[in-house]
Amino acid sequence: MKTLVMKIYALFFLFFTNFLPAQNKTDTLNLSEIPIQFTLSKKIHETSGVEFYNDFLYTLNDSGNQPEIYKLSSQNGEILQTIKIKDATNVDWEETARKGDTLFIGDFGNNLGNRKDLTIYSIIIPQETLSKNIEVNILHTYYFNFEDQINFNNKEYLVTNFDCEAFVYYDKKLHIFTKRWGDYQTTHYELNLNTTKKTLTAKKIETFNTECVITGADIYNKELYLIGYTKDGFAYTWKFINFSDGKFFNGEAQKTFIGLTPMISQTEGIAISKDKIYITGEEMNYSLFKVQPTLYIIDKNKL
Repeated sequence: MKTLVMKIYALFFLFFTNFLPAQNKTDTLNLSEIPIQFTLSKKIHETSGVEFYNDFLYTLNDSGNQPEIYKLSSQNGEILQTIKIKDATNVDWEETARKGDTLFIGDFGNNLGNRKDLTIYSIIIPQETLSKNIEVNILHTYYFNFEDQINFNNKEYLVTNFDCEAFVYYDKKLHIFTKRWGDYQTTHYELNLNTTKKTLTAKKIETFNTECVITGADIYNKELYLIGYTKDGFAYTWKFINFSDGKFFNGEAQKTFIGLTPMISQTEGIAISKDKIYITGEEMNYSLFKVQPTLYIIDKNKL
């Protein structure tokens, strides 16, 4: 049955891509065929974001899990250290971003669109390497809202345009990319941390039609990468280069199909190094298919 489902998905994708308009041409790099991939520990079966720092990866689980960051080997995804964050709560952790040795943790998953407690924590990434378990203090806690959200009454699942699972640190600001279930676009907001306000306002900058919901982001050397998927299970990345004036979407954009989520897992995290791209996917466990949590390592020139 699993094989049959995969064949149906594959046939649908072939039809889908062959009949796209020319201007929407999509590159393809099927992650299921990538030779360097590793099954992650069940301890991080809901890996929802990933960051690269000093040759290690840092990931987290999403809603309802422990307030912990997991330090991984960038060679094989093995958990090297569990970092517990004192006095933090994991309402719906979805993403990490980094400024030097400061790690930002986005507690802003918002599937119902009604959260008024959107939060970002920051910590200093510990340099102690011998302990398997370590506890750190919160450096800062930031609360924020979206400047254009006025309705918080939406309680229907997966219809809101104010869900969020992706952000990066760039040019002295945090840049947030929403997960818009209503129209498969993403809106880019800026968050200025240099303020004494108790609750920050995310300023709306621009919107882009990603044709999928965005679940992760990273930036390296003025190259922005986004990752996401559709409700039908088609997973994509976007790469933006040659942008200017604080707007990522005014430059060149490259869309790449990376596989079907029932085959490659639910792609949630992306991290970029000098020559590698790291993608993590959550476990998927349904009656017709089962996919383990997975780390994919890709040569940067492939994507």
